[in-house]
Amino acid sequence: MNKYQRLSKINFYSFLLLLIPFTILCGQILTKNYPVVDLQIVEIIRENRSAILDFFFVNTYRITDTYVTGSLIFIILIFLVRQRYWQEVKALVFATLGILILVDRILKPLFDRPRPPKPRLVADLSPDSFPSGHAAGNLVLYFYLSFIFAARYPKLTKYIYGLATIIVFLVGFGSMYVNAHWATDILAGYVFGYCWLLISLALLKFLSYKQN
Repeated sequence: MNKYQRLSKINFYSFLLLLIPFTILCGQILTKNYPVVDLQIVEIIRENRSAILDFFFVNTYRITDTYVTGSLIFIILIFLVRQRYWQEVKALVFATLGILILVDRILKPLFDRPRPPKPRLVADLSPDSFPSGHAAGNLVLYFYLSFIFAARYPKLTKYIYGLATIIVFLVGFGSMYVNAHWATDILAGYVFGYCWLLISLALLKFLSYKQN
C-alpha cells in the first residue's frame, strides 16, 4: 500500500469538540432524561412514510446489518491477507471488532435505553438502543476503507469519501426510518464511531511506520 498521509489536526480538534455534546447527551440518557426531539422526529417520519421509502430503507437497513457487514469484512480481510497487507488487516480487525464489542457489549447495556415503540419495519432487534452500533460500525468500516483506497487512488479521494458519506448517512437515516433507533442514538453512534475511527487510523499509521 502507498504511504498514508498524516491525520489532519482538524480531525483531532473535531474529536475534542464532539466530546462535549457527546458527554452531555450520554449524561441525559444515563439519567433517563431522554430528549424530546426524538419523539418529534419519530412522529414526523411516521407521517411521511410511503411504500417506496419503506422498501428502500428496509432493504438499506438489512444489507448493512451486522451479518451482512460481517460477511463483507470477512471478504475484505481475505483480500488484504492475499495481498499481504498485514498492517491493514490488523487495524481493520481492531477497528471493526473493537467497535462491536464496545457498543454492543459495554455501552448499550450501560445506558440501557429502550428502542422506539413498535410498530417497526424490521424485527429481531436487541432491546438496547443507545448508541447505535449500526451507525457507529458502518461509519468505522466505510471511512476506514476510504482512508485506504484514497491512499492508493489519491485522484479519486473526494469521490471515495463522498460515496462513504452517502452510505453512512443512508444507514443512519434508514435506522430511524424503520424505527430501530432514536435520532440521538444515531448521532451518538456517529460521534463514537468517528472517535474510534481516529484511534484505528492512528494505529494503522503506527503499524505502517514500524514496518518502514
